[in-house]
Amino acid sequence: MSGASLTEFRSKAKLHLRKCRENKIKRLINKPSSSSFKSRQSFSKSLEKVKSSLPNCDRKQKVVNQHLAEKFGLVPKSKHQRITLQLADKLKTDVHNFYQRDDISYQLPDENKSVDLSRSSFADLRPVFVVSKSALAHRNCLCVYHENVRLLLKDVDKYVDGTHCSSLSTFTDSLVCSTNNEECMFGCCSICKDFFSENIQENVSNSNSKITWS
Repeated sequence: MSGASLTEFRSKAKLHLRKCRENKIKRLINKPSSSSFKSRQSFSKSLEKVKSSLPNCDRKQKVVNQHLAEKFGLVPKSKHQRITLQLADKLKTDVHNFYQRDDISYQLPDENKSVDLSRSSFADLRPVFVVSKSALAHRNCLCVYHENVRLLLKDVDKYVDGTHCSSLSTFTDSLVCSTNNEECMFGCCSICKDFFSENIQENVSNSNSKITWS
């Protein structure tokens, strides 16, 4: 091969090699990457960070993963619809009548076991004119503590002159300036702090009497 032919051959070879390199670079640039991570190591590190942030409970992990998968469009969103059970009209009427009974002053657990009704639904059906016990004044309370005080006063009244112990409200009024005053009710008032000794102890008819409760 002459010198001119050899030079031409080498020029064509270099040109062909340059085109091959350019085409290879174009393919690498235009080809979509199968992963957003540069290496498997970076992917593994990111995966470990996500796992360490998940709850320890398997059930909670499943809920979080399901939510993330739906958020990023990996799985279709669930179309769960909450079903609300409607109460029968007869049941509503029975509960309404139950609230108006004179012999009912508080809830009785297991009184009507056959009735399937939640506590919240039972409270929602309460008529507006029926007041709950928690909204009543302390003097109208029917709890065991206040009832015990009434029973104690019933016997004490026999040995105390006057009407100071005739009822819980009268007894309370005899001990404080005002039942609406917090300082009086907590014994912090300087005016009524001695009312018990003045109105109750000094009016005991027989100091030798002993009162017992069974």
